[in-house]
Amino acid sequence: MRHPNRSHITALGAATLLLLASCGSPEEDQDAAPAEDSAATDTTEATEDAPESPEAEAPEESEESGDSEDPESSEDPAETQTEQPTDSETSPAPEDQDDDAASADFHTGAQESEGFPGEFTVGDEPNQLVDIRSGVHEGFDRVVFEFSGDGVPSWRGEYTDAAAELGRGEPIEIAGEHLLEINVNGPTGGTESSEELPSGEYYERDRGGAFEEIFIQGPFEAHSQYLIGLDQELPFQIQQLEDPTRIVVDLATDQ
Repeated sequence: MRHPNRSHITALGAATLLLLASCGSPEEDQDAAPAEDSAATDTTEATEDAPESPEAEAPEESEESGDSEDPESSEDPAETQTEQPTDSETSPAPEDQDDDAASADFHTGAQESEGFPGEFTVGDEPNQLVDIRSGVHEGFDRVVFEFSGDGVPSWRGEYTDAAAELGRGEPIEIAGEHLLEINVNGPTGGTESSEELPSGEYYERDRGGAFEEIFIQGPFEAHSQYLIGLDQELPFQIQQLEDPTRIVVDLATDQ
């Protein structure tokens, strides 16, 4: 009796093992496919459940432009623009513009304060001329004479043909074809350490306004004189303001 060849048996066994290994476990084959299907299902559900993204709205202004504005703090440039004085004018103090010069009565006749020349007060502190300033405005030019102390001077303004030194009578040369003379009673002289403007001096020359220059003299026996030289005999008006005490002369340029 012939026995099967050992090599044939070994080969047959190896083939059987390879067949079983290649087929694999049924359970493993069934689990692999659902895993892929589950991932696909999850992705689909996540896509369907995601809220629709709103259409991208273009920003009103690019950040790179640097023009973004706060709507609550933005202002109209026309409302915030501040007018700057020109080179031909001085900047008048804010209190010099409390009155309405546009509605004033301009004329070329003499003007004076009530009770001139006698009615004036000296006050408790020395009443001295401490500042002269001028400004060019729409329709008029302004000259301001400011005083220290709490006294109230009296004044008279009028056009004159010539001017002379107080107490001496010597003629005074003033630039311009016309001369507006302002006589002021009340201011007193100060000491060398006071802020009083020097007498016998010219002020506000070459300002480019309606007048050429201003000359002041006094006080002499409580009397002072302020002379304004002009090329034209312009209508004017004089007023007195307080806190501090000022005599304001407006010269009409819009005729």
